[in-house]
Amino acid sequence: MIVRIAEIQVDRSQLEEYLKQARTVGAESVSKEPGVIAIFPMVEKRNPEQIRIVEIYKNEEAYKAHLQTPHFLKYKTSTLSMVKKLDLVDMTPFDEQAMPLIFKKLSAHE
Repeated sequence: MIVRIAEIQVDRSQLEEYLKQARTVGAESVSKEPGVIAIFPMVEKRNPEQIRIVEIYKNEEAYKAHLQTPHFLKYKTSTLSMVKKLDLVDMTPFDEQAMPLIFKKLSAHE
């Protein structure tokens, strides 16, 4: 499993367009790619141009496949000029076995 947090600083004047693109690529990735477990974009309340995206992939192959999809490539090229800074932070889950329960509980609240 790959868990990553993308820390992104976006040009404030292009924030709304960036958020639209981020929402679209996240939803498409989760719905179309079996190896994408979650892509969850968030905006920092105190600094809206600071974006954090939690990304969870089944494995390295799923991540590499994701990078080649038309929807990700469209997102990457269309937002390139909007992104002032990008840092991909690899994470290690404390309790990987608890993750299915978290997602199961989330779907139960819909």
